[in-house]
Amino acid sequence: MGFLRKLFQPKKCVVCGKKPTNPTYYYNDNDEKVPVCDKCVTYAERRAYRKI
Repeated sequence: MGFLRKLFQPKKCVVCGKKPTNPTYYYNDNDEKVPVCDKCVTYAERRAYRKI
């Protein structure tokens, strides 16, 4: 049951930890697809996250 709960859990912004209303997805340093909210997009681009 924990697997399904984790699978359908709402994603949080990687930078600030809040629930993004309209997330932009980036690849982080470990090539994982991560959501970033609108406020944190500039920080993600400074960290050289690659946009999907």
